[in-house]
Amino acid sequence: MPLEGSYAIWNNRGGSGKTTLTYHLANKFALKNPDKTILLIDMCPQTDLSHALLGDDEHNQDYVSQIGTMKKDPMVFGEQKFAKTVSGYLDLYSCQGLPGSVDPRTFLLNVSKFNAQLPRNLYLLCGDASIELIARSLDHKRNQTASVSPFGAHAWKSITTSLKQFIAKIAERKGIKLVAFIDVQSSCSIISEIGLAACDKLLIPITDDHLHRNGFEYMFALLYGFSQPSSVYYYHRHFSFYYRAKQYDVKLPKIHLILNKSHRTATTKNNQKEWEFIFEVYKKHPQAFNLAKESLELTTLEQFKSEFVISISEETSANQIVRQAVRSHSPLLTPKKNSNTNNNNNSNNGSSSNRNSSSNLVILSTSSSSRLKNPKIVRSASPSPNTRNASLPNVNANCVNKSSDALNENFSLIKQDCLSLNSNLLNEELSMYSQNEQTNAILYDEVLDKIVSSLDRT
Repeated sequence: MPLEGSYAIWNNRGGSGKTTLTYHLANKFALKNPDKTILLIDMCPQTDLSHALLGDDEHNQDYVSQIGTMKKDPMVFGEQKFAKTVSGYLDLYSCQGLPGSVDPRTFLLNVSKFNAQLPRNLYLLCGDASIELIARSLDHKRNQTASVSPFGAHAWKSITTSLKQFIAKIAERKGIKLVAFIDVQSSCSIISEIGLAACDKLLIPITDDHLHRNGFEYMFALLYGFSQPSSVYYYHRHFSFYYRAKQYDVKLPKIHLILNKSHRTATTKNNQKEWEFIFEVYKKHPQAFNLAKESLELTTLEQFKSEFVISISEETSANQIVRQAVRSHSPLLTPKKNSNTNNNNNSNNGSSSNRNSSSNLVILSTSSSSRLKNPKIVRSASPSPNTRNASLPNVNANCVNKSSDALNENFSLIKQDCLSLNSNLLNEELSMYSQNEQTNAILYDEVLDKIVSSLDRT
């Protein structure tokens, strides 16, 4: 089946919270779409996303380092071994491309086999620290002449689209409805370029500190060649990503959403000029933005922001519970335990519910050790395996689609009647956090729902 969607979460500046967003967004999307296979790709050398998803083993050793150093379950091809990581795949690809005899699923990890708290339809192409070293080799190889390159005259395009080919080959598998999320390194290195070239749509998280004209000029110049801030960009354009992508017919992603994190105390006037600049870029280059309908005309800044901007307060996104969920490898919200509801779901759905709850993507594992569970992770808040992906309540309609005041007033009602904060993710009582922090965590989940809904926009 064709790829249903591929999204890169990227900002060319660090500190935007993209990894935290990727973690929670992928979990939310997987829970709301149990019939789809959700692929996460960690392109950052810090491997924070991979650590958050997998956690540690029973000896307090992190899985990511074991996988990256091939101490755990390497992929064997001929007489060579490759780590089941993004670097392992790129290392194999750089030698000769992706051999037809290699199933790319071999490189993937089913997250729930390491961390039973997370959805069973989440799969990870794990990050590792060696990606920066691999990047140097890849940059050399993609600039080789046709006479020495194993890719001939297509070296630059082949290597730049190596991850896109990986995703496409998985999506070809019968019965798979694949959606990919890529956590892209905060820079414009070759690794970032490979990640950006692999996706169709771009989610850009920003903060008040990032929201200034120079920052957006630089980003637009790097990725699209727009708004070049100085003559240097023009004279050296032959080395730029956008120029070479156009030269070799590499499709660049379209901006799908700008996720604006701002302080509640910030005034609208502070950033008005910056938003007006972004809107002017849109009016000059609408082809770089992913409009719901090509015929749709956005003639005002308010219309543009309604279509492309989702706002979230810094206080909500930096919430301690939101961060603790990542540190403890846990989901933010869990379905309220209700035996009657679970029994009804099981009786109504029958065997089809169980079929839908598991992904059609089968991991090709060479070792049973990949089935180890993480004993450090508290699991009592997770649904049982038979009901893990049972239908969730309509969050927007019944739970958190309320004003902040209403959430504060009715917080206990929300917890009782719908989704509850996952208290076990804290390894402490939830009451140790203030009601305001708990409310902000639910507000953060509401923003995730808005983002997930926007991803349906073609």
